[in-house]
Amino acid sequence: MTRSSRGRAVLAANAGLIALLATAGAVTPAQAGSARTDSGKAASEASTRVVPNRIMSWNSNGQKLGTPEDIARHIKRFKPRVVVLQESCRTEVRKAVRLLKADGMEYNFRHGPGVNRTCEGLSQVGNSVLYAKGTPFQGYRHKEYRHDEWGEKRSYQTFTTRLAGQRVQVFNTHLSNGGSQSGLRVEQIKELLGAARGHGRVVIGGDLNAQPSFKEMRPIWDAPFQDVDPFCRWNGGNPDLKCNPTLVNEHVKLKFDYILHRGINSRNCMLGPVNGDHRVVITDVTTAAGPRVPCSEG
Repeated sequence: MTRSSRGRAVLAANAGLIALLATAGAVTPAQAGSARTDSGKAASEASTRVVPNRIMSWNSNGQKLGTPEDIARHIKRFKPRVVVLQESCRTEVRKAVRLLKADGMEYNFRHGPGVNRTCEGLSQVGNSVLYAKGTPFQGYRHKEYRHDEWGEKRSYQTFTTRLAGQRVQVFNTHLSNGGSQSGLRVEQIKELLGAARGHGRVVIGGDLNAQPSFKEMRPIWDAPFQDVDPFCRWNGGNPDLKCNPTLVNEHVKLKFDYILHRGINSRNCMLGPVNGDHRVVITDVTTAAGPRVPCSEG
């Protein structure tokens, strides 16, 4: 090849390389932008996708300690399919649902019987159930306990849903206060277990205002129910120090909040932040039996 021929070949190669780079420059940013958009969309969808068999229970104490932002924040963090709340204001639950919807998470809610208290304005305080859009929700009813103290209506909500591929009856309840109200809790537990008797697979979530070793709790363990924390159980009437407390403040550390199950199992147990009173309790329901470990900080 002559020197001039070699020069023309080099020029032609360089021109081809420049064209290729130009084409790459024109295409790559658009492709990269598309990839970033797709990735961002996927991340956003993942951040709002509920965990299919997850239940969360919390006494939000809305008239004193909890806020709609608290409820929305915990739900966004743990992404439960079903949420059972106690001592929550109707107004705070409604606002929490709106906040969640604004962030791409759609929940419906049902508020049970309550008593008027000051929350965000005058609003009923009581039990509430939230369930993610698309969750089976059938046969809902709520009932006030026959035996109750005058200060705050205590009741339960119940409905049928599907968890881990099975029909499960879910109860949400808040029992009478500790100490002198143990006699009321005896009657309330009797009524609650009577309502659950006809169902094979049952989950009971709520604030029972009683430790596992309290005598009024014995019928629950005989039913037989298990708590998601394996060390929170009947232990001959003696407290098990490995049972993690859920009522936590500067004065006490007590196990009052439960997610109990019968005919179905729990895969884990997580404890969320405390609101100056009660911890959030979360579990994932499963049909498979497996090792049961103590609650851990979620």
